[in-house]
Amino acid sequence: MAETLGRTLEQARRALGKTISDAESATFIRGKLLAALEAGEYDVLPSPAYVRGYIRNYAKYLGLDPGPLLELYEKETGHSGRSPINLPEPVLASRDHGDAMPIKAILVVVAIIALLGLAVWGVTRLGSDPEPPPPLPTSPETTPTLETTVPAPPATPGVPDPSGDQPMPDEEGGDEEDVTASGEPFSLRVVVDSDSSSWLRVTVDGLTAYEGTMAGGQTREWTVSEEASVRIGRPSAVTVYRDGEDVEIPAGDPPTVVLSAE
Repeated sequence: MAETLGRTLEQARRALGKTISDAESATFIRGKLLAALEAGEYDVLPSPAYVRGYIRNYAKYLGLDPGPLLELYEKETGHSGRSPINLPEPVLASRDHGDAMPIKAILVVVAIIALLGLAVWGVTRLGSDPEPPPPLPTSPETTPTLETTVPAPPATPGVPDPSGDQPMPDEEGGDEEDVTASGEPFSLRVVVDSDSSSWLRVTVDGLTAYEGTMAGGQTREWTVSEEASVRIGRPSAVTVYRDGEDVEIPAGDPPTVVLSAE
């Protein structure tokens, strides 16, 4: 009977005396996915790019050569491997020089506007007629007058007196409530296969936490309070975990995993 990929993996695991749970803890691959690999149930597995990564990691754990196992997978499923796309690392422009030019330009424009305003004001002042001097004050005749006192109008119930002191609103008794809603923080971990590497851009709570190429076998972890995103250049070589549970990487070129606090 010809050997299949699933039978080879299962026999190697049993020869080591390991269970599916042992393999799941060591490889960080869900047990149901490992069981599907051993049973040859490829229809319940994710895209071929992820399955190849599972086969490589599982083979290393079992002490097997992943090359022949990948050939068995391609023979049984008809999926041929594709060369991963190596994305160049983006070159970030220096922020100091990028911000200096606009500020200088704004200052120059403000100075020009101020000079033009002064010039227009000066021309207007020169072209207008001089104002006549004010007339000399005269001493008016003093005429005795009777001082009349106007009585205040009667107060109307329910209407505040405009001449009196008005009560100030209660600054501490407002109706507004400060309600802050926040999700439960979670841990984000990114693991790169030991025999590969991948470019990554990780954003945590609106800030860039990491951007660059992680070498094989490297692991990075962050605590996320609101939202995180992981942009992956080589998805077949990267596994993303949320609170210790691996997250499926969506399709894309390159794909981006977005996780939010619940």
